[in-house]
Amino acid sequence: AKGVKAVQFFTSGFGETGTEEGRKLEAEICDLARGGGLRLIGPNCMGVYSPKVGLSYAPDYPRESGPVAFICQSGGNAIYFVRYAVQRGIRFSKVVSFGNAADINESELLEYLAADSETEIIAAYIEGVKDGKRFSQALKTAAAAKPVIIMKGGCTEAGAKAVASHTGVLAGSAQIWDGLLRQSGVISVSSLEELADILVTFLYLPVPSGWRLGCIDVGGGAAVVATDKYVSCGFVLQPLPPEVRQKLRQLVSTEAGISLNNPVDLAAQFYTPAVYPVVKTLADYNGVDMLIFHLPLGIMPPFASFPEEYASAILDNAIRAQEETSKPMAVVIDQITTGASLETAITCQQKCHQVGIPVYFAIDSAAKAISRFLHYHENRARLAGCQPQS
Repeated sequence: AKGVKAVQFFTSGFGETGTEEGRKLEAEICDLARGGGLRLIGPNCMGVYSPKVGLSYAPDYPRESGPVAFICQSGGNAIYFVRYAVQRGIRFSKVVSFGNAADINESELLEYLAADSETEIIAAYIEGVKDGKRFSQALKTAAAAKPVIIMKGGCTEAGAKAVASHTGVLAGSAQIWDGLLRQSGVISVSSLEELADILVTFLYLPVPSGWRLGCIDVGGGAAVVATDKYVSCGFVLQPLPPEVRQKLRQLVSTEAGISLNNPVDLAAQFYTPAVYPVVKTLADYNGVDMLIFHLPLGIMPPFASFPEEYASAILDNAIRAQEETSKPMAVVIDQITTGASLETAITCQQKCHQVGIPVYFAIDSAAKAISRFLHYHENRARLAGCQPQS
């Protein structure tokens, strides 16, 4: 009667209850909405966060916009993910928590975001869909226009039962979902943290020209673990040729404890200005397509964790070297063992993001995210090569 065009329906107690009364109430509010010519988001949801227009369902969200859109069937996951993603350097164009999707659903949101000029990357947490055929087409259209990353909730039998009582939808077969996402060119992740990792990669990492990786580390055990993780995700860590190893040998004051293979383990030289020429040498070497620099914060014997000024100085040397080349570089900040080291990690992450370098907080996270990123771009290039010439 007031001419309102849209309603965000926060309240729960509708179709997700699984009761006849709940389903009837949900149908009634949809009929009222349609009769009044307005659109309904929800029920059982948090609604919309759109920083450009100053709309938010939480008071602490940033006011600045970004290129990522996020649609989320879960209100709780929507609240948490925005807060977590913001700490990872991600900003949003729109976030929509859509709950039971009684009216506006995941397919319509994908169709809208595929054409939205303010959105460059689409992320989603989806438990189930209302119209499989429409969703399949919407997903393919969106993925053809821009990167789409989806976390599917309710992949196990127990998880599917939890979905039914959460948002009142059918979760669907995990095998069918996997096939649909793969055929549509969508990146699939299994946790919200993995979702943030891949978004950080798209936002901050230039596309490497290949899978050959140069790794700079400290600690022999860490280098072994890193090698296993990267190789298992498809990266190639080639041994450095004699001439590169000789050049590196001339850059350090001692070879005690050092390994000049790949990964390069700098041992005690990690804490000296030698970091800069070592990183520069690897960046200049045409036998690697990208660099990964490890900054472990819990491995310095006299301290429980790196003092912030030590970590910043080491990182400054690595960043300086990377900025003087065109070689993509990522940084892994791990071994966060104290409150002080957590603060140091955040400071170092911000330093990297200011110059466009992605940061991860585990070797495994970096390996998986960058691997998916490379596969995505390889698939896009292959599909483009298959298109008929106009």
